[in-house]
Formats: sequence, C-alpha cells, structure tokens
Amino acid sequence: MKNICIIPARGGSKRIPKKNIVDFYGKPLIAHTIEAAIKANLFGDDIYVSSDSEEILATVDNYKDKGVKKILRPASLSGDNATLEDASIHLLETVDKDFDYLCMLMPNCPLRNEEDIKASFKLIVKNKVNTLMSVTDHYWLEPFWALEEKDGSLDFFFGRKYLTDSKKLPKVYCPSGAVRWVKANNFLKEKKYYGKDLIKYVIPFERGADIDTYDDLELAKKLYKIL
Repeated sequence: MKNICIIPARGGSKRIPKKNIVDFYGKPLIAHTIEAAIKANLFGDDIYVSSDSEEILATVDNYKDKGVKKILRPASLSGDNATLEDASIHLLETVDKDFDYLCMLMPNCPLRNEEDIKASFKLIVKNKVNTLMSVTDHYWLEPFWALEEKDGSLDFFFGRKYLTDSKKLPKVYCPSGAVRWVKANNFLKEKKYYGKDLIKYVIPFERGADIDTYDDLELAKKLYKIL
C-alpha cells in the first residue's frame, strides 16, 4: 500500500508563540513528530510538513536525506479559518499522486511514537473503514459532570440527569491529535477527517497528550521523562 503523511504546522500560534518549533528536550517540538513518522517506515519519501512559516519549514532541512519534504501553504490557507482538511487537500492536490491512505500527525503531540502510527494503520486496514482517530480515556475526569459558571454560579453543563454512579454513564473518549488515518480517495470526496465509519485507536494519555498552552508543555515534559 502507498501512504502519505502530512504534518500540519501553522506559524501563527498565539498561546505559545512559535509553538511548533519551541524547544522540547533539545529539539524543535515538531522534530519529535517528524522522527516518529520516519521510524514508522510506512511512508517512504512521502512525509510532508505543510506550513505557512518559512522558519518552521527550515526544520525539515535536517531530514531531507530521510525523504521528508516541505510544502509552503498559500496565503489563503494561513489564517485562523484555514482547516486541517484544507491543508490536507492542498497537499494531495500539490503532490498529485495516487495514495491508499493519508495519515495526519499533529506536531503538538510529540509523545506519540512510531508504534502508535503502525498499530493504528493496521487497525484501519483490518477494519476496512475510511477513517480512524486516536483517542485517550478521560480517566478520573468525568466529562458528563462538567461544570459551567454563569453569573458567578456553577451548574452542570450537561444537566443533572447524569448525576449518577459513574459506572452507569456512557463510555466516552477524548480526541487526540496524535494520529489520524483516512482513505485518501474517500477523503478527497468527503473532505472530512471524521467520516461516518470513524473508528478509534486508544492511545495512553501519556503518549496522546496535546500541547496547546504552557501548562500543557510543562506536563508533556514531565510525561516525557517517564516514557
């Protein structure tokens, strides 16, 4: 099978400026994702970093000999309203080759490893579905008991009907950007990463953690030490 990998990395991060190239244990954050994609050995020379930032794309130069390439996005795909689907479609149309599967790896999930990429790929092929995404358990954080504050008073966001024994609540998961797979042809038709036949790849929280804030970054550094 012929697969393509996209690592989407916009330069306009606000909560952590230049997040995708912030130092993470001696390397730019995005480097950990690039290296996991290479080690997975599923993409040949079809690993692409898609970005609107020349500074981010410069990190790819360290991996040219490993088959990693860079795609500079047009201005129309560089704003806050540009979606991951838009960037992925732009990549497929730019490369203009036939692929069986497209894999998206978010660079703010540096703790996922090559085994997660390989195991999730086997899962989507085995189940013969169009879409797969990585998820984590909520563990002790019960989402149905989420609280919302209005006018200085707390109330349960989903109402009080879920105030019951946690064992009786539906099993739900937290989405993670660590790994997503789609059938390439189907993706070009539907233009969605979340198809009707979406299945899950359960990844441990410590490998599926997303980094969006400085608190997330500090937590990821602590998790890195125990992996």
